[in-house]
Order: sequence, then structure tokens, then C-alpha cells
Amino acid sequence: MNISPVPRVRFKFIPVAAGMLLYACSTGADMLAVAVGYGNISSSGSNAVFVSYQKDAPALFNRKSLYELSIAYWSGPNYNTALSFGRTLRWKLSPENYCAATLGIGMVDRTTDHLGTTGQFMVRLAFGRKFGEYDLSIGETHYSNGKTALGLDWDGPNVGEDFLTLMLAREF
Repeated sequence: MNISPVPRVRFKFIPVAAGMLLYACSTGADMLAVAVGYGNISSSGSNAVFVSYQKDAPALFNRKSLYELSIAYWSGPNYNTALSFGRTLRWKLSPENYCAATLGIGMVDRTTDHLGTTGQFMVRLAFGRKFGEYDLSIGETHYSNGKTALGLDWDGPNVGEDFLTLMLAREF
């Protein structure tokens, strides 16, 4: 992996990540997850890491649902740090297999050539399998300000950031 140097300002979300881990361990979070991946589409050459705290939510559209608080960092020329909150829906394909969709809102640390605003939408589509208290999934994560998809009249670029990720989670 070729990871770009991390400027000191990028570390401002580290206390949030540490707090997520401590809070999750002390309150019995439903799931803690770590995902790693590489950039694709316009994010080629980037590497990313995501840490997520997931908590059961009431069923939505008659599907299992989770709240998710996530912190992310990616390298490359458009390096960034993101904090997002989302809602995940899961569809059971079998007792162990599922597909999931997460839609969230968040913010990035800085605007870049790919992200023209600090406010962002986050989407993750994944296929996964449960192994007892562990969960393994492969997914595609996309950050964008929604300018193109929603027809919003915002200034600045909206190429977005895209990552193919492998996530390992543990239920508590």
C-alpha cells in the first residue's frame, strides 16, 4: 500500500474514533467494524480505512436496520478525513448471508478536487456473511455532495470518492 503522508490536522478526528471504541466497549455496542480498501473510479491510487460503531435500530421497511457512526481516512492526492452518520438496511439472503445498503450524511475535513463542499452524503452497498459473532463483508463506499444526483446547484466539483472495501465486524 502506498499511503501518503498524513498532515497533523488530519488527526483531529482521532479523539472521536477513540471515544467510539471506548463508548462501544462500555455500553455494549451491537457491532464494531473496521473496513479497509482501495480507491477506484476517480479515487484510484488511494487507500482507505473506516471505523464504525453500529447499533441496532427499529426495523425499517420490514428489514433489519442499524444506526452507524463512522470515521474514515483516505490517502492519495485528495486525501481526507470524514465523519458520517447513517442508517443501514439488511436483506437476508440465507441464515448467514445478506446484502446491505447504508445511506448517511457527514462531513469531510477539507474540500478537494473531488469534493467541492464539506457536507457530504455517504452510500455503501455490501454483500456479507455472518460467522458466529463476526461479520465479513465486501462493499463499495461512495462519498459525494449529491450535486449531480440530486440536481443541486452548488458550486465546486462533485467527482466524489469511491472505495472498494473489505469490512470485518464483531457483535457484542
